[in-house]
Amino acid sequence: MTQVTMTEETMTRVSTEVAHQARGLLVPRPAPRAAPWLAVTGGKGGVGKTLVAVNLACLAAAQGYRTMLVDLDPGLGNVDVQLRLTRRATLEDLTAGRCSPAEAVVAGPQGVHVLAGQSGARELAAGQAGYVAATLAAVARAARGFDLVVCDTGAGIGTAVIEPLRASRLALVVTTPDPTAVTDAYALCKIMLQEGIAPPGVVVNRARTRDAAFATAARLSAVSEKFLRTRLPWRGWVRADAGIEASVLEQKPFVACGAGPALDDLRALCATALSELPGLRRSGVALASGPRMPAARA
Repeated sequence: MTQVTMTEETMTRVSTEVAHQARGLLVPRPAPRAAPWLAVTGGKGGVGKTLVAVNLACLAAAQGYRTMLVDLDPGLGNVDVQLRLTRRATLEDLTAGRCSPAEAVVAGPQGVHVLAGQSGARELAAGQAGYVAATLAAVARAARGFDLVVCDTGAGIGTAVIEPLRASRLALVVTTPDPTAVTDAYALCKIMLQEGIAPPGVVVNRARTRDAAFATAARLSAVSEKFLRTRLPWRGWVRADAGIEASVLEQKPFVACGAGPALDDLRALCATALSELPGLRRSGVALASGPRMPAARA
């Protein structure tokens, strides 16, 4: 027969809980830790925001971070299309109370979970402050139990883009070497800084070489430093790769089917982004076949 010995501390705690329960009181428990939000944005459409967001979310999920990918592109949501997912409900349904978070969030590749947006929905695209706030509150409800939320924002500088950036712990602004993309990225950064939002990290997509990518980021940062007195930190790049374009056509994340230097670029970008999120916790287990990533910067 096994004898169980309780310490004086344990007996005191148990006695206190019993006393509280006897009086009909609830023993207070710590509030669940809110998952940090990582927003992927960019002033101009077509620069690869969704591609970067999808692949970063898949990489983080494969590393054991319970990750929710949210499509916050107002009116033009297509994350579910890029991942060939059948959605049961959308973020708009969740915001309107037509479904629960469990009904709106669906499992995707590499262990990521997806809260899809609705293509052609007017409410979020209209950018009304009350509706945007309700949408972000719905995302927060759905994010309970996750370690990380990756937000794919829309293009432009409207309220539906700015408010998710304000709610995020870290923002990455994606541009290409195209001068119009750099100009629009600067306009977005200008609005962010005027709104008191921390400067985003710069990611250059579709660059031919690392030097070309760094030159693009340096040009954007120099203009910001001159006119806004704020330096924009370099966070990474993704080189032009035919395999990435093929993965989009095949509706698969590149990190799940691609290989080569472009995959290394995405891994390095993910490691850097995760290192910029203080307090990030991993509650899952890395996939046995998950992609290895370089160590995050100290």
